[in-house]
Amino acid sequence: MQLVFSALPDFLRGALNTLIYCGVSFPLALILGLVLALLSASRFVWLQAPARFFIEVVRGTPILTQILLLYYGVGAMLVQFDLSELVNAWVAGIASLALNYAAYESEVFRAGLASVDRGQNEAALSLGLTGEQSFTRIILPQAIPLMIPPLVNDFIYMLKDSAIVSVIAGMDLTSVMQFWTIRNSSNPLPLFGLALLLYLAMSLPIAWLGRYFERRLRATL
Repeated sequence: MQLVFSALPDFLRGALNTLIYCGVSFPLALILGLVLALLSASRFVWLQAPARFFIEVVRGTPILTQILLLYYGVGAMLVQFDLSELVNAWVAGIASLALNYAAYESEVFRAGLASVDRGQNEAALSLGLTGEQSFTRIILPQAIPLMIPPLVNDFIYMLKDSAIVSVIAGMDLTSVMQFWTIRNSSNPLPLFGLALLLYLAMSLPIAWLGRYFERRLRATL
């Protein structure tokens, strides 16, 4: 127990860093994912093809490869352009998580928008609404409750996948756990248990909030 109390402050800082990684990365992933979903649904091939290519490449390659490519590959190019201040674990970690999850969120958006009956859009247009007004006022509000469960699941997955930043010296919860287990290799189980409890403490409230907002949104429709 003394080991747990000694490690707890560092573990809490690691948990906070994990939340920062995800709190910045996930909104970026949502924005980029929505853009990718709209582009991939475009009738113009020159818009659709690059979006589909990005989605399939990102979904078809390991996130470990992606973060190493960003940190070492893109980082080496940034150094050549005197942008070495951008070569750090925060930038590479947030960028890799945002780009990786944008590919998955685009499919969530695509499926959610496709689930709304096309007649809704046709009815809106017949009433004189523009395509943009139909999308923002009719289609998107009906699709959001359907998209909340997979979006919440993806955020919880991101909380766990953020552990990948430990390979580039990002000080997240997993990295802190690794540091302490190396120092206390003879008794690592309490440290593993503490990390698991903190991950649960972060993910369970998010799941509860997701279900709460889903019920509220469904009730307003």
